[in-house]
Amino acid sequence: MKKKNLFKVILITISLFVLISIIDFFLILIFNFNPLLGNKIKSSKNFITYSTSFYRVFECNDKKHIDFLYQKSNYCEYKLLEEKDINSFSSEIVTSFNKYKNKFVVLSGKVSHKEGNNYIELKSFNNDENDINGNVIFNDNIIYKIKFNSSKSIKKLKLYDNIKIVGRIDKIQKNEDIYTIIIKDSYIPEIKLYNDYKINIVEDKKCQKDKTNYIETKTNKYYTSCLTNIYVVFDDEEVYELSYVLKDEKIKLEDLLKDYNEIKEKEEDKVINKLYVFEDYKILLCGKNNNIIIGNEKLELENNYCNLSDVDNSEL
Repeated sequence: MKKKNLFKVILITISLFVLISIIDFFLILIFNFNPLLGNKIKSSKNFITYSTSFYRVFECNDKKHIDFLYQKSNYCEYKLLEEKDINSFSSEIVTSFNKYKNKFVVLSGKVSHKEGNNYIELKSFNNDENDINGNVIFNDNIIYKIKFNSSKSIKKLKLYDNIKIVGRIDKIQKNEDIYTIIIKDSYIPEIKLYNDYKINIVEDKKCQKDKTNYIETKTNKYYTSCLTNIYVVFDDEEVYELSYVLKDEKIKLEDLLKDYNEIKEKEEDKVINKLYVFEDYKILLCGKNNNIIIGNEKLELENNYCNLSDVDNSEL
């Protein structure tokens, strides 16, 4: 008898909870009420979430969006959140974790590790003025493990890439002196990887005529002419060697050939060679074999580089 009564009490309790949840859901849906059962988390003044057992409500600038069964990462515009640099955030996250628990944050930093297509890690880092190609020294005492619902978000990411992520601070784990911060409901709000950059060349002033092996990618073979080095400077002032970004496919040939000042063409053996003229350098695209020669202002179509099967400076 007692077991039967206990079962009735449990059944009534569950039924009441489900009924209240349904009423609560429709009050939100129809009348825009705040959830009666939701745990309120204020990530910013205009970015508030209410978490219940079956759904979550995002309140963005006083407008509510219902996330039934927690299927969406986020509904609110990420610009409603304060952006935090990974280095400054790491100085406070351990001691102030409860302040940030379950809040959404925007973190900017560098990819320190990638695991499959659903996880990446961020760490604070120290810059070295002598380092190029995005290299930094990562600190290992705090690790941010970030879980993405969609693998498309991080498919193109590589080590040392600069990124901005939006995510919810879920929990903190400690293993000896290492803290791991788990961030869920994460997404990358904008990826403008390596779109804005300029090319800086270092000339060999004594050179008159030259064709030197530079780098070979999956689709093209690159040479230089009268240059000692080529650097790519991105809009965040990070400096990379062109050979590095070509090999890593951060920049491709079609990117290099944009925004030229002038283009010259010359037909040889029924193929067209093209010379792209930029402000401080030139790029010669050989129509016969798609070889590319990057050179200083002395590089011309008449140099006959495209007819050389490979580098042989004695023929120049």
